Amino acid sequence: MSKIKLNAKLISSDDKMDLFTTGIKNKNKIIYKEGNITVTIQLFDKKVKINRLCKEYEIDLTFDIFKSTISTYSVFGINKVFKLETQTQKLNVIDDKIEIDYILEGNKFSYILILGG
Repeated sequence: MSKIKLNAKLISSDDKMDLFTTGIKNKNKIIYKEGNITVTIQLFDKKVKINRLCKEYEIDLTFDIFKSTISTYSVFGINKVFKLETQTQKLNVIDDKIEIDYILEGNKFSYILILGG
């Protein structure tokens, strides 16, 4: 595993996040912190999985350009799991950049992760 600098951007109609931080990367996995949230990204041939974990909740997002997927949102304390329809509109994984445009339960999001940024 190697330590890397990165720039994570998440844009929605309600919010805009632009974070510069450090993380770790190995073959197909990237891990970094957004405040108290641990973000783990797994890269596959035609799919990307993102896990966001904190004390209050855990969300597992699955992005596949060829189909609609089901992501899960677990709320701790009430032991409730919500299934969320996720439609991937754009999925580009290049050496030092990941771009994902998606619709989660009718809300549009754009996620960009630049490695070394």
